[in-house]
Amino acid sequence: MAEYGKGQGKGQGKGQGKGQGKGQGKGQGKGQGKGQGDDHAGGPAGGMLSSALISTYDGIVGYWDGAPLRNPAAIGEDDTDISYLSRTVRGDLIDSLLTPHFSVTGHDGEASLLSNGNTIVTIQRPNKETFRQQLSMVRAYADLRDDRLAEILEQTEDLLSFFGAVAYLDTDRHGKTLELLAAAIRLAVHVEMPIKHFCRSARPIDYAPQVQPMIQTPDHSSYPSGHAIEVFTAATVMARVMTGLGPKAALTNTDAEATIAAMPFRVAHRISTNRSVAGVHFPVDSAAGALIGCALGETMFRIASGRGRVDWPQPRTLDFGTPVEGEPPFDLSLGWLRDQLDDDAPVRPTTRDVFGTLWENAADEWEEAH
Repeated sequence: MAEYGKGQGKGQGKGQGKGQGKGQGKGQGKGQGKGQGDDHAGGPAGGMLSSALISTYDGIVGYWDGAPLRNPAAIGEDDTDISYLSRTVRGDLIDSLLTPHFSVTGHDGEASLLSNGNTIVTIQRPNKETFRQQLSMVRAYADLRDDRLAEILEQTEDLLSFFGAVAYLDTDRHGKTLELLAAAIRLAVHVEMPIKHFCRSARPIDYAPQVQPMIQTPDHSSYPSGHAIEVFTAATVMARVMTGLGPKAALTNTDAEATIAAMPFRVAHRISTNRSVAGVHFPVDSAAGALIGCALGETMFRIASGRGRVDWPQPRTLDFGTPVEGEPPFDLSLGWLRDQLDDDAPVRPTTRDVFGTLWENAADEWEEAH
């Protein structure tokens, strides 16, 4: 599970140079600019500066009886305008409005993700025979560790930089998109831990000491992969914002628009597979995470478009069953994922609320010349 939500913003905002290196990668988007709210115009907050400001106050204000001298304008144009807030606070507001739409239920190996009372996807914990068979895939993927060392280490904390490699992401040109993607990853983190809890599954290292993971094995459930949930949620949102296409169309169609939309999913697949290369996840973990992530991203789109309570598709259920003797072990592919997905949610105008406006503004950043 990548730790997203608070770090990058805390570091980058607190002062380019003082915090940019320390925080970048843990909270992309939510916090890029925490300093704008907590720090002062020319530098970071601190006791010495506060003391200097007190003595300046004593020296220049003189007598003042507390009478107002100005009539400030209203803050924000309307309820959808949150531009007056720092990125960190905007992220907090988006999270507080978005997370109540989602809940997780489960029991002893089964978990369901719901939105507004509608079940989106249900996953069943694979049996031990499946995990035992999957161990050969983990062994095979280990041969790629030297080649993917840099990727794996960076992806333990930074995911969005890899999406930024397939579409130009920066805070000036695509700032709203970055905020939306960061919110998507934070939402994924919010729902993944209870899903993992209900699906409690041993990690590859628990099945054989020869796995020798190249990074520290997390203490939470192997199934489903939190990294996969996060990156496939981000891929779904990014494809929608850039092209308007959902995951089904992005992975099915072959025109130029679909080719663009498919690239974030290729990034997500690579990151997910790297978790098996590292020795901390089975391919079935990533498959379950991919299905949940696509469903979560599409549900975010439904909420942004004002369809968060209507026209729900049939919930998807994922159960790997008992492996068939003689058949090769399962491996995640984008073709498999495409076949699991329902038709994409219909396109509708965004709703005029805070989240719908953020989505609309993000999509506007990708308008092409006509």
